[in-house]
Formats: sequence, C-alpha cells, structure tokens
Amino acid sequence: MKLTILHKLVLSLLGLTLVVLVATLGLARWSFERGFLDYVNALEQVRLQALAKALEQDYIEGGNSWLALDGRTFRSRMQSVAPKSMRRGPRDRLEYSGAERRPPNGPSDNSLRGGPRPPPGPREAEGPLTALYTVEGKKLFGPSIALNSEVMSVPVVVNGQTVGELRSVPHRVLNSPQATEFSQQQLHTSLLIGAAALVLAALVSVLLARLFLVPVRLVISNMNRLSNGDYDVRIHSKRSDELGLLARDFDRLAVTLEKNQTARKRWLADISHELRTPLTILHGELEALKDGVRTFNAQQLESFDQEVQRLRHLVNDLYELSVSDIGGLRYSFVLTDMRDCLEMAVESLRAGADAVGITIEIEIAVYCEQNLMVLADRNRLEQLFRNLLRNSLAYTDSPGLVQVHVAKAGGTVVIDINDTAPGATQAECELLFDPLYRQEQSRNRRSAGAGLGLSICKNIVEAHRGNISAAPSKLGGLAIHIEMPVGHE
Repeated sequence: MKLTILHKLVLSLLGLTLVVLVATLGLARWSFERGFLDYVNALEQVRLQALAKALEQDYIEGGNSWLALDGRTFRSRMQSVAPKSMRRGPRDRLEYSGAERRPPNGPSDNSLRGGPRPPPGPREAEGPLTALYTVEGKKLFGPSIALNSEVMSVPVVVNGQTVGELRSVPHRVLNSPQATEFSQQQLHTSLLIGAAALVLAALVSVLLARLFLVPVRLVISNMNRLSNGDYDVRIHSKRSDELGLLARDFDRLAVTLEKNQTARKRWLADISHELRTPLTILHGELEALKDGVRTFNAQQLESFDQEVQRLRHLVNDLYELSVSDIGGLRYSFVLTDMRDCLEMAVESLRAGADAVGITIEIEIAVYCEQNLMVLADRNRLEQLFRNLLRNSLAYTDSPGLVQVHVAKAGGTVVIDINDTAPGATQAECELLFDPLYRQEQSRNRRSAGAGLGLSICKNIVEAHRGNISAAPSKLGGLAIHIEMPVGHE
C-alpha cells in the first residue's frame, strides 16, 4: 500500500501523541504511587502526635510515671487514635522496614490449654508498627524498633519535659486490599482517559491533515490544468504560511507561462509579417515583369536587391538572436578598452548621422579617460554600441541629437545614451527589449529593421554580466542605461 501525505501526517501525529501520552501516564502513575505513600506516612505522623497527647494524660495519672500504663491500655490508646477504616476488619498487610510484627505471647501454663481461653483484648490498631520507649531508649510497649533515619519518632512531653518517645516504621510498599483496589481504580481511569485522548487525537489528526492538504490538492489540480495548456488558471490564495507562498509561486508561474505563450504567438505573427512583406514586393514586381507591365532595367534590379538584402538582414538577425538566446554565441573575453570601442562605433556612424541632420555627441568623464578597461569580447562590444546608435538614428527626428555619456561608479562602468524626440512611454520602454517589438506600428516606418536589435543588445550585455534598461529621456526621446563590471589586470 502506497502511503499518501495524508496517511503520513496522520501516522506522524498519532505517533507523537502516543509517545507523549505514554510518557505522561507513566510519570503520572509514578507520581501517584509516590505521592500516595507520602500521604499515608503523613497520616501516620499525625496519628503518632495524637497518640502522644493521649499518653501524656496516662503519664500524669500514673504519678508522672509509666507504671499505671499496661499493654492493654497502650493498645487501646492506639486503637482510639487509628483512622476509622483501620479500627475493624482484617489486618492491613503492609510491608515495612526495620521491624517485624510478633504474635502476642500466650499463656505458658499447659493447664490452660484445655480450659476456657481468656477474653481477647482490643484489636491492635492497624497501620505501621508502633512502640513506646523511655527517654533512655528502653522499650516499654510494642515491638523492638531500632532508631534510624527511616524511623518516625514523636516525643511525649509533659510540662515541657520529654518523658518518652513513640517510634513507628513508615510504609515502604502499599499492599493492603484497600490500597491495591484504589490504585487499580486509578490505573483503570488513567487508561480510559488515555484511550479517549488517543481517539480524539486520531480524529483531530485526520481533520488537520485534510485541512493542510486542501491547498496542496488545489495546486495539484491547477497544475494539471496548467500542464494541459490552460494558462489562465489562478489560485489567488490569501494564506500567509508556506502553502500560501507555494500558491503565489504557482500564480507567478502561470502568469509567466501565459506571457511566454503570448510572446510566442506574437513572435510567429511578427516573423510571418516581416517575411511576407519583402516576399510580397518581390512577387508583385516579378508578376509585373512577366505580364509585361514593367520592363527589366537597372532600377528593377536595384529594387530586387534591396528586398533581398532586407530578407538577408532579417534572417541573419533571427539567427543571431536565437543563437544568443540559447547561449550559442561565442565570446572571447579579454581586457578591452571600452572607450576605444565606443569611439570607433560613433565614428563609423557619424557620416550617416550628419547626412540625416542628427548630431552625435560623446562625453567621457575625466577620471575615466585612462581607466575604462573591461573584461569583454571586443567584437560583441562594438556590435552592441552600433546597434544602440543605429536604433537612436532610426527613431530620432531630424534635426536631432544623440548624446553618449560614460562614467564610472565603484567597480561599474555606466553608459547612458539619450536621444531627442520622438519619445516613448514607460510602458513602451518595458517592452523595447522584446523580440520584434517596434514602437511604431505603421508599415511605412522609416526603419527597415525588424525590431530585433535591442533584443540582441540585451543578450550581449547579460553575457558580460551587465544590466541594460530603457526609460523616457530628458531630451524628449529614449534613454538607454547600461552597467557593466570593470575588468582587472
């Protein structure tokens, strides 16, 4: 039989309850037996004190001596101070230490054996053995009891003077019928209480286990729906414990998968659109040539070449993006002068920027001019800067301005690229690094790009253990912020 979490929780709680219950009942039983014995011995101490008070009067009546006291009177006094339950009935068979009961001495005269027996005296008080001793330690009445640490003793005091001593052997083990019956009754009651507690614990364990498993089963059922492609499923748990954290993590997973599915669908739609546009143009022009509407000339050849280059550029970008996403781009990390890479990228695009009326300005902090070495792949770093600058040139109105600022903060190189209008909202900035996302939705946009450049830039920066983000620029356009760790010699 395969144990489920419910079974394991119930068995664990029951096992813990059983261990605690057995330990509690065992300790309670031990405490009861010890406490009950102490209670009986405390009663014996009270009995001895009462007997001492009674014997004081006998001592005074005997002329301040024990001469008037005999064995029958002594036993009568013990019987008078004994608890009611001990005055009649069978003798209490208790185990004592330090002394033994002795049978009373009968008459030694053989002539009395066949005659009538003398009337029985008062029954000896039930309880521990008790004896009366003089101050000098001479036994007067009762069994011989040696004085030691286990013997209880109470002095008999008359007019402030000790005239005798009562000695008694305390109980060590209770084996009387009354004590045994009472002990068995207590044990039976304890076992009934323990059994009831165990049954109650079993019921509570089942209820608690089911209660704990409710969110787990909810996660399992929703996980099955999620694995079947239902990414709209949510738990919306309000619990504040670990199970609530699990439910919220599940919701975040569902949101992420839903976003990925949406991005995948958009990716396929955008790729289809990007591939269809140049192919449609090529197909239309070829049909026009076949129908004789147009004649083949250098202008037609140039148009064909532009569309083919556009297709080639798109396919190359798609390939490079897919390779960078799976970590397939090769990087050769060496200490590289970032300032040199940035200046080369700017100079390679300056002529094209001037042609469209856009100025590129680069500003490097004075303290960074001689210390901008980073551990990077030089070719990928130049590709990063060229892609970012081309994006700014493609989406900046003429006349416009692109500012590049380089600084250093601790062990990090900070690069900020700002351009002028048109700008972007914060919501649009959060989507700029998604593949095929374009701020302009018009098909007649100025840029022939497919919206893959910034995605490639993000992969390059992350491969260099850096961060890249976009935000609205103070110049009215877009601001790109890059942080990359400084290299070490």
